[in-house]
Amino acid sequence: MLALQALRSIGPAAAGTARNSPTTATTTRHFWGWINMMFNRVDTARLKVVGPDRLCAEWLLRNGARAKFVNVPHQQVNYNLLPNESVPVLIEEFDGTDSGIMHIGFDHLKGLTRLRKIKLHNCVYLEDQALAKLHFVANTLEELEVSNCKNITDFGLLTLRDLKKLKQLSTHNLPYVKNLQKVEEELRKSLPNCNLDLKP
Repeated sequence: MLALQALRSIGPAAAGTARNSPTTATTTRHFWGWINMMFNRVDTARLKVVGPDRLCAEWLLRNGARAKFVNVPHQQVNYNLLPNESVPVLIEEFDGTDSGIMHIGFDHLKGLTRLRKIKLHNCVYLEDQALAKLHFVANTLEELEVSNCKNITDFGLLTLRDLKKLKQLSTHNLPYVKNLQKVEEELRKSLPNCNLDLKP
């Protein structure tokens, strides 16, 4: 986690030096995109050792998100303070506010059996593909917030139709959602038992 923070702290400085060079700026963007992908990809070897819940928590905390375990009253916010690997954990909530989570990281949701609440706020790398991958937790997910995520479109929200267990869906400040009324109509048909709070 410290290594990631150190890398990201030099990002603005590196971008600043490249301000007058389009080629260098493009290279810098690709570099940081690659770094973020490395911190989001699933480590299949580690998955076999620690299981899906522990690995998912490590992914979240490594990228600045938070996780809450079943029967633990507080959120996990520090990668280095996660329980010992010998202690079984089950994720029931996660908060991705201001984090670097990307759609490729949502493969970490495979195998989770207790995840019931997700908050996705101001996730700058979040795209429609991430919402589509929420089908991995369709049997347990009850609450979802998607807000201030600039890359989410109508298509991404419509992929939520398969989340039949949803009881609460909140969205706001999604500038690339162009026909919110139509999206809401479709979601109401597919999710009749879900309380929808969809705002521009």
